[in-house]
Amino acid sequence: MGNTATGSHRSRSKKAAGVALGVAALAGVLTVTTSSGSASGDGWEGTAVLRDVGGNKVGKVKFEGDEHGTVVKVTLNGITVGLDAYHGFHLHANDAAGQCDPAGPFTNVGGHWNPTIEGQPAKDHGSHAGDLPSIQVLVDGSGSARSLTGRFSPADIAGRAVILHAGPDNFGNIPTRYVSPSAPLGGPDTATKGTGDAGSRIACGIVELD
Repeated sequence: MGNTATGSHRSRSKKAAGVALGVAALAGVLTVTTSSGSASGDGWEGTAVLRDVGGNKVGKVKFEGDEHGTVVKVTLNGITVGLDAYHGFHLHANDAAGQCDPAGPFTNVGGHWNPTIEGQPAKDHGSHAGDLPSIQVLVDGSGSARSLTGRFSPADIAGRAVILHAGPDNFGNIPTRYVSPSAPLGGPDTATKGTGDAGSRIACGIVELD
């Protein structure tokens, strides 16, 4: 009977030790989780408040990133242009480090952010580092989108502008059967390669790191 009791005691001790190790492991996982939901200690966040040409707040863009990429969350409310339609959405260069100037409108923030790599040709629209998925605006002027990108880091986009355009973005995808005066052989013309023909700029915000 003594041997049986000893064996039973050892079995319970092993189970208890296993449970303790499991709890410790779980605690370790929870400890390294950042506020952005990243399972890494180097997570970062940034925010841009979108305002229309009248200065009205019409949306917010939240950036949550770590070494695996950046999640971009967009929430729109109060859009009055292009309802029940898609709108182009991009990070712009804003190399002058100015704020969103509604005159133009918002032309002071430059073109799409498109950094070049030494020894490589500049990329056309659709492959710009600042190109993001289009956003559908509903009939009530609201909209939301969530995407993941690996094209930039916090240091890249801090102080840059986020622009919502009036029209849809074709991402430079114009079939060669279409011909225009500026592209007599068919295919994308200069404007399409630069902007995706998304039209005027209807909202702008500057990215600030949290």
